[in-house]
Amino acid sequence: MNGWKLISIIVTIILILETSFIFWAWQLGSEQINNDLECSINICDGYGSYFYDNYEKICYCYEDGAVAYQEFVK
Repeated sequence: MNGWKLISIIVTIILILETSFIFWAWQLGSEQINNDLECSINICDGYGSYFYDNYEKICYCYEDGAVAYQEFVK
């Protein structure tokens, strides 16, 4: 096998892996942003503040520094 063919195959594999990683990261970021917006706009609309926990996917609504309501998101 020629050297340039091997380099071409390696570069192609790296390009596919890199593109897959970027697509995955983009999807993950978009999902987290959408869940945060869902929490702030649709769930905690009438409360003083909110916090969206990305790990547990729970939206916490606060009123006067205490949790007044919580709900799972998606």
